[in-house]
Amino acid sequence: MAFEKDLNDAQERAKKIKLFCHDIHGVLTANNIFCDIEGNRRYGFWHMDGFGDLSFTANGIGVAFLDTTSIDGEGLFRAKELKLDKFYYSVTNKMAKIEELKKEMNITDEEVGYLGCELSDITPMSKVGFAIATADAIDEVKALACYVTKAAGGRGAMREICEVVLRAMGKWDTWVEKVTKMGYK
Repeated sequence: MAFEKDLNDAQERAKKIKLFCHDIHGVLTANNIFCDIEGNRRYGFWHMDGFGDLSFTANGIGVAFLDTTSIDGEGLFRAKELKLDKFYYSVTNKMAKIEELKKEMNITDEEVGYLGCELSDITPMSKVGFAIATADAIDEVKALACYVTKAAGGRGAMREICEVVLRAMGKWDTWVEKVTKMGYK
């Protein structure tokens, strides 16, 4: 199924973002689970996706991890490593959590971006201002999205959308200059 998207519309929506939300598994991690013989699970995080989250926070955009399945603490570790203060795990109602965050930040639906890939992402994606699907998302999620990344989940989708948003806001060139001169931490 082909999913043509209006790039101009996506850029206009991206300009308004003040909060960016996403799940962990399938978005920041590929759809792989590594298990040892004792049943310990491990996930791989794509380093540059972390740069995307860091770039948002450094440019005044809040980031919230909304994880439905975190049973292992690795998502929490990654959020702490990135110095994010909004990490929620075992979230059964993502939209309710987004509503709480909107009230806390005094923002509207159109100021929220969301990157998703799976059935649990359909409700928030249908309500936020800028809905994005990973390249390997299910068709129902891609159909709702204003933008579909070229990169798969856990393989650069978050990094890609960070650049799309910051370019739309006119912040990308300044950010590149800052990072190349002194780093982003």
